[in-house]
Amino acid sequence: TIILGFVIMLILQLSKPPKKLDVNSFQSLIEDAADDQWAEEEEEEATAITNDERDNSKTAIEVKLNAETKANLEHLQGLTRSRNVMLANAKKVLPKKYMNRYPSFSRSSTLHQPKGNLDFLHSQCNAILPLFKQKLTHITQAAGLDPNEVASWQGKDIMLTADQPYTSLTVAPLKSKARCMEKVENEYDGDVTRLVDIVRASIVVADEDQLIAVAKALEDEEIIRLKNRFKEPLFTGYSDALYNIEIKGIICEVQLHVSAIVAHKEENHDYYVYFRSLFA
Repeated sequence: TIILGFVIMLILQLSKPPKKLDVNSFQSLIEDAADDQWAEEEEEEATAITNDERDNSKTAIEVKLNAETKANLEHLQGLTRSRNVMLANAKKVLPKKYMNRYPSFSRSSTLHQPKGNLDFLHSQCNAILPLFKQKLTHITQAAGLDPNEVASWQGKDIMLTADQPYTSLTVAPLKSKARCMEKVENEYDGDVTRLVDIVRASIVVADEDQLIAVAKALEDEEIIRLKNRFKEPLFTGYSDALYNIEIKGIICEVQLHVSAIVAHKEENHDYYVYFRSLFA
């Protein structure tokens, strides 16, 4: 249940299409909603009220909502639930917050690959792919992980796609040229050199010791950017670490995940996509 005051405040925010919500303001709304939910649950557990007393204390207030606002509220409720799960799992499996010692950084405001057309860049990426796999296999094994072991949470495989589960190390095929061109045209104003995730992989760990072991092993590589979302989670509560490392002049991407969190990534990401359009 979301308290009436929060609902009215959110309706006022979401009923103004021309005005975009600031990310920090929206995150504050989510946190307030979560705090209200937890406070109400604790109060209900601590207070013994009979059904008759509860019924007599209720006040009926009719609020008419249009379809768009209703959809926003339903998604907000789902987002709040998903966010609470994310934060609770992170607190459970990452109690020591070791990753907080690694601040996010970037060597430059915008990363660039070597100059050249897409065919040249793609061929360069293909050339270093075996070395990339070799390095990440060594890093995964150094953390005590079997690179080929299927990642799981609470006895269930964690799925990367409908048909493919995550493994401790998942090295993706090179991003296709068609997808590269789409991204260049839609996101990078035609600048091919900004494609820094043609070569990419993910590492999934089960606990904090494995997480910090991988992070330490990555320090031996040429890290040129780190987005540490374990330290600063997304507004959805989702957390991971995105590394960009340089191998023979080519920038590659390594995603570092924790099984208890990435297991809920798909649902959580759906809410991120839904509310992203509200951000300035």
